[in-house]
Amino acid sequence: MWLNTLNRFDAALADVNAPVPDGINGDDGRFNVYRNNVAVGLSNALAETFPVVKHLVGEEFFAAMGQIYVRENRPASPVLFEYGSTFPDFIETFEPAQSISYLADVARLERAWLDAYHSADARPLGIDVLASVSENHIEGLRFELHPGACLIRSDHPIVSIWNAHQITGAPDLSTLQWQGEQALIVRPELDVQIIRLDPTTFDFYTGLAAGGALGRVCDALGNETGFDPSAALAGLFNAGAVVALTESGGPSAC
Repeated sequence: MWLNTLNRFDAALADVNAPVPDGINGDDGRFNVYRNNVAVGLSNALAETFPVVKHLVGEEFFAAMGQIYVRENRPASPVLFEYGSTFPDFIETFEPAQSISYLADVARLERAWLDAYHSADARPLGIDVLASVSENHIEGLRFELHPGACLIRSDHPIVSIWNAHQITGAPDLSTLQWQGEQALIVRPELDVQIIRLDPTTFDFYTGLAAGGALGRVCDALGNETGFDPSAALAGLFNAGAVVALTESGGPSAC
């Protein structure tokens, strides 16, 4: 009985046109005020999480899109910053936003920034740790990345778009090189970093992040022209993205 009442209450919160649910006695409009406050709070949370998306589409369009998302997606957690994790996927299927092909991927980058910001702390390793690894174990070395680390690939220049919105004034996106970009997002200490990667380095990091042994990841890349695994590894360590290593033995291939 109480579960049905709770479900009706939640459904009424999600639909501004729904009647006041049964079981709320003596309501004098306070439920509608509460319902509106919930919707406004969730919409504001979206605006704070996705400021670049908001700027790209304009405040009025973003508010309308956010209202539809809020109506269709209730919070799954009492922690407000977790709300909106599916907003990028929603944007991708939201018909009125289809003319801005890069919008969903920009939203994914912004969501990854927030997730990294709130991620658990972990002490990153310095690259000097590799000096303690036996040469016979290099090929089998596996890397654990920071809890907040995320790798994103897009057919659009999402890092450049995001960077352009970090300065004051209206950014001129027409000056960007309109090509796909890849990014590593990580927060080794207090500041979230968004690092643009070339495609091969992105594939290298993705293989390591998936738990692949160093030798196998190198082999999978084949003879990519100009790719230097040592330099890529240095970049991963310098970004503060590596928090643990596991050795499993075998001859070196890199």
